[in-house]
Amino acid sequence: MGEPSRPTTPDPSDSDIVIRDHARWNSASRDQYIAEIGQYVVHHGARPGLAASDRSGPDSVRVPLAARSPSPVRDRHGLRRDVLHAISHPSDAPVKFVFHGTAGSGKTVLAKELFHEVAPRGVVGLWVNAATEVAFRAGMLAVALDRGADPVQVEAARIGQRPAADLVWQCLDASAEPWLLVLDNADDPNVFGDGGWLRGSRRGTVLVTTRHGSAPLWQDADRRRLDVLGLDDAVCVLRDLNVSDYDQAALERLANGLGCHPLALTLAGAYLGQRLLDPVTVDEFLQRLRDDPSGTLDEAADPDERDLRRLISSTWQISLDALADRGVPEATTLMWLLSCYAPDPLPIGLLHAQRLRLTTLAQAEPPLPTRKADAALRGLMSQSMVADLDVPGDVGLPAVPSLQAHALLLDTVAARIPLDQREGVLASATQLLDHLLHDGEAEGTCLDAQTLRLFTPHALALLGRTAAAHSAAAPKALGLVRYLRDQSRERGDYTSAHLLAESAARVPPSVSAATEAELLEDRYELACSLADLGRYAEAAEMHREVLHTRETQLGPDHVQTLDSAHALGLALYGLGEWAEDERHLRRAVDGRRRVLGPEHADTIMSAACLAEAIGEQQRWSEAEALARTNLATSEAAHGPTSPYTLAARHTLAWALYRLGRLDEAEALTSATLAEREHTLGSEHPRTLVVRDLLAGILCAQERWTEAEAAARSVLTAREEVLGTEHPHTLAMRTGLIRILTGAGDLAAAQPLAVLNLEACIRVLGEEHPDTVACRQAHLDAYGSSLHDDEVPQTGHDKDVQR
Repeated sequence: MGEPSRPTTPDPSDSDIVIRDHARWNSASRDQYIAEIGQYVVHHGARPGLAASDRSGPDSVRVPLAARSPSPVRDRHGLRRDVLHAISHPSDAPVKFVFHGTAGSGKTVLAKELFHEVAPRGVVGLWVNAATEVAFRAGMLAVALDRGADPVQVEAARIGQRPAADLVWQCLDASAEPWLLVLDNADDPNVFGDGGWLRGSRRGTVLVTTRHGSAPLWQDADRRRLDVLGLDDAVCVLRDLNVSDYDQAALERLANGLGCHPLALTLAGAYLGQRLLDPVTVDEFLQRLRDDPSGTLDEAADPDERDLRRLISSTWQISLDALADRGVPEATTLMWLLSCYAPDPLPIGLLHAQRLRLTTLAQAEPPLPTRKADAALRGLMSQSMVADLDVPGDVGLPAVPSLQAHALLLDTVAARIPLDQREGVLASATQLLDHLLHDGEAEGTCLDAQTLRLFTPHALALLGRTAAAHSAAAPKALGLVRYLRDQSRERGDYTSAHLLAESAARVPPSVSAATEAELLEDRYELACSLADLGRYAEAAEMHREVLHTRETQLGPDHVQTLDSAHALGLALYGLGEWAEDERHLRRAVDGRRRVLGPEHADTIMSAACLAEAIGEQQRWSEAEALARTNLATSEAAHGPTSPYTLAARHTLAWALYRLGRLDEAEALTSATLAEREHTLGSEHPRTLVVRDLLAGILCAQERWTEAEAAARSVLTAREEVLGTEHPHTLAMRTGLIRILTGAGDLAAAQPLAVLNLEACIRVLGEEHPDTVACRQAHLDAYGSSLHDDEVPQTGHDKDVQR
């Protein structure tokens, strides 16, 4: 700005001093925030004839220079209460609040709401744009004028003839009215110099909004992080924006799809609520959002209001550019890397220096050398792009230091990775996860449940990113998903195993580079995961398809063909189709004996399952003989505590139980249960199936108290692990009904019988053996107190269900 045209030391009596400046773009801050600066006229009763000159100053400090929010402030109730209390109850200690959070979290909107709320309380609101040093100094000098400063002194401060900050704070301290001073968009703390501009006063409250949440200047302030909204408030924002032609479930899907992010909700609401020529449903919008998150949301921005802060595609880039200007360009590359993963907590150990050295990130542009990674991470955290948190560890394990970023941020950043950098970033992300998951595998270690839970979402996200980009890293990412799938299934986490199996099977061959045999294996594992979830009909159909293809391509006695025959038998067992189950299992047993030998683990498992299929057809002596021989073979080949021996022993105990030899069955079951609890834990599905058998044996022995305790422990665990309507859960609930009935506790048995029978009919069908068993348990529960014609209606009668 040039020197003023009038004398630098004007006569105090000069009048009509006009301080003004023009609207300007502040491209240096990369924040196309237009500071509308116009005429600020002060009538001072001065000497006429003084020429007006251009001066920096906003149109007003009494009006927030912020875009109007189309929705009222939602949530943030506690924060608003605390700020208003501090303003209404001034204390001897000056109060400063700092609202920080990721871009679009609603910092400015909340500050504006508070600005308007304090006016009825007799508090003067003062608003200064602190995005740049020029705008901030001009705004603060305008605050001094508002608080009664002599314009001559203000002019002297403006041209450097007296300390400007001292003048402003002298006026604020002397204000006759209490005030709230909002310093908005203070994303670069350097605008405050060495801190002389940021002070506190007993006459008012300072409120700073910023992305930079960890600046040393804020250390004596009350810092409050603004995060995403709660689901109910997020839905309210959508309704505020006229997205009203949808039910609650649809709006919740939309809010969850947007991560309940305030800016994203606002843009999405505008997109859906204002379209006239091309109406879009919530589901269509969510699909567009998955395909192009930033472009879809940016379509909703007002054409007259293309402020980069209100564009999803650019809002986080502002922070990355600010970090680059501060000498941390590596933060951009680190953010690219993090965008390859999921928005779930990411264990920070993934970024250990030893692992980063294995990647090519040091050759990226901008480069991310290992020695700069820590500074880059601190930079991202300072801009609220990434948050650090400790994820509670499982029982006996320490908390896991982790990082987390919002889903929209990750999606937007991933979409903006330059094409010439994308392959290197994706390859590095895959290499890091691969090294972490397989670290120590050579020593025979396997992944624990906590590791599986933490890294499954990131492996899935990485596979999605690499597959969508047709990256050369996609086959390795697919290998990680398969590895986690197998580990999850082995640990009994069937929900995660199915999610991983489904993702692996969806990758097209052109991306996965998989052979036909590998593609069939992915389909086979997906079918197994469906059976684990109790979706037996779907599993059987898929297994039949894979079995037929394997027979054609590999031959009838190939080990994978026999795997399919075995798995199809298990799915048919779940459907209660035991004769066909027996046919496929006999084929598996005979084929595995020929190809693998009678002592092979797979042969032993098929023989155990075949004994169960035979027993279910009431051929109990035949089942017992096969089970006993199979157990002896397994004990000799694998020892008494191997998982195959335990499975064989469990089958024999079950056959003995059905033959009425309860003491022998109990002894075998108790021994098997102890081993399963020791090796797998008390809530693993394979442990629960043994305790289920023990509950049945105790029931048959009329040891009601022990039987009920065993049954309830299994039922509770299955409800938590498998779900309330998994076939295994329904079967255990039927067992509990029998126990309660036998114990004479009809008050507990009868309502449970009604609900469970309705669920069995709905999930399994009228004729399924488990439904038949549940119907009999229902009749037994009511038989002692009701005549047949008084038994309550069941099935799909909704009144009974309620």
